[in-house]
Amino acid sequence: MSKTDDVYQELRRRILSGELVAGYRLVIDALAREFGISTIPVREAIRRLEAEDLVDFEPHVGAQVSRIDEDTYAEVLSVEAHLEGWATALAAPHLTGEDIQALRAVAQEMDAVLDRADLLAYGALNRQFHAIIRGRCPNRYLVEQIEACAAKLDRVRANIFTLVPERARSSLQDHYQIIQSLFEKAPAEMLERLVENHQLRTLQSYRAHQHHSAASPTASRMGQ
Repeated sequence: MSKTDDVYQELRRRILSGELVAGYRLVIDALAREFGISTIPVREAIRRLEAEDLVDFEPHVGAQVSRIDEDTYAEVLSVEAHLEGWATALAAPHLTGEDIQALRAVAQEMDAVLDRADLLAYGALNRQFHAIIRGRCPNRYLVEQIEACAAKLDRVRANIFTLVPERARSSLQDHYQIIQSLFEKAPAEMLERLVENHQLRTLQSYRAHQHHSAASPTASRMGQ
């Protein structure tokens, strides 16, 4: 990878993991010294992160990790939920027996990490689960749109189950239902609705969490 790619991947990892919090200033000269490179690759990496809405650039302030806008999150996830349901319906006829086994294996691993209360690992497996299905969708443009939505949501989604741990267990039950429906070759309309509702329930849980945090000063301080 190029120097720009190296910086981009590392900064993106730090942002998505929560290591760099919203509002954190990305000082180009300091980052260039840290990575042992000139400022040019750092600037290019930051521009790429800005294009993904992970970084904002403000005059007289500079680049900083963007803040999570609840309304934007809700709007994008609502769109993605519909697209993911559609992609699942299109992918279903192309899923192989090996794909179904892979989905079952991921679900079983999700069960295991839940028992260990490793919610970050659960979130990563959740993304892997849907990627397996999406990989069989024949409409590549549709997949690109879903992945563009996912890029905007990654920072919240990487930590969503640590924010809303009670959603994890019910989300896993949704996954088992999706697997069974795919295995039984359920009608496309049923699959589309099943996956769309699965995604929207996560949004509902997130909204409830945000409402509770806003209403409770103690909860708000804990979430900072």
